[in-house]
Amino acid sequence: MTSTIEVGAELEPVTQTATLTTSVMYAGASGDLNPLHYDEGFASQVSPTGGIIAHGMFSMGLVSRALTAFAGGPERVVEVAVRFTRPWPLGTTSTFGGKVTDVSDGVATVSLWGDTEDGTRILRGTGRIRV
Repeated sequence: MTSTIEVGAELEPVTQTATLTTSVMYAGASGDLNPLHYDEGFASQVSPTGGIIAHGMFSMGLVSRALTAFAGGPERVVEVAVRFTRPWPLGTTSTFGGKVTDVSDGVATVSLWGDTEDGTRILRGTGRIRV
């Protein structure tokens, strides 16, 4: 956690490659067994990318990890809200982070993002943490 959180402070990014292993593990942990996330034959017929995509909530968990580390613990996180803007194809690496955009009344607002290695924004959102 930053000792004094100020506008412009950036979260330490979290980087993750979406693999079949991470997708199957997330499916088992979350109970979201949609074959779009692990069955190539099914995904090739219905996926907007033509193949398996990672769970959106997995990407939300990764950006939440960055926010929680920056905040200094989960008890300081007030809110996390994200929108999944594009699918995250298996085999690609994405980085998740954020930047403080406002600090007032003991709460910092953080603009959150997730980008694939080619710069495609797969997630955007807002987090709020107690300072």
